[in-house]
Amino acid sequence: MRILFSLLICFFATNATAAPIKYAVDTQNTDVNFTYTFGGKPIQGAFNDYQIDVEIDFQALKNSSVNVTLMTKTATGGFIFGTQAMRSKKILNAKQFPEITYRSKSITGNGDTAKINGDITVRGITKPLTLTAQLFRPKGSDVNERNNLFIKITGTLDRFDFNANGYAKEVAPDMAINILAAITKQ
Repeated sequence: MRILFSLLICFFATNATAAPIKYAVDTQNTDVNFTYTFGGKPIQGAFNDYQIDVEIDFQALKNSSVNVTLMTKTATGGFIFGTQAMRSKKILNAKQFPEITYRSKSITGNGDTAKINGDITVRGITKPLTLTAQLFRPKGSDVNERNNLFIKITGTLDRFDFNANGYAKEVAPDMAINILAAITKQ
């Protein structure tokens, strides 16, 4: 079980670094998921090809950044027809728009969580989106462990804001984002 690694502690840690630390994502131990409602029931989908760039400044969180690129052709919708619909012109239009991107603009801490304010681009439309992030360290690791961490990023996206409005009678507009990434100091 992972122990919550408080971002507040990061501000005051005695051996904090003076610049952002770049982290590599371990794709074998990372999940990029989303949940949507189909016919009144939650369905989990995923992106299987992605790029996540994380830089964390433990002294000044405002100098940190998180950038994510998702390859739409690898989106899965939880079942075969859901996957086909997800990639179709009516939702992601994966052929015309091969990527979804998120670029952080600012990060602020609030106790054991951080708010990531940024811009997300889906189907060529860019909108602001605030995500929530938490850092975890492996169970039993030192409180100052910063080489191997986990970052959990969550939020909600309204697909209708991006003209991804196909199957509106069957599929609700809100999509919950859930990324759990294993990150290692570069």
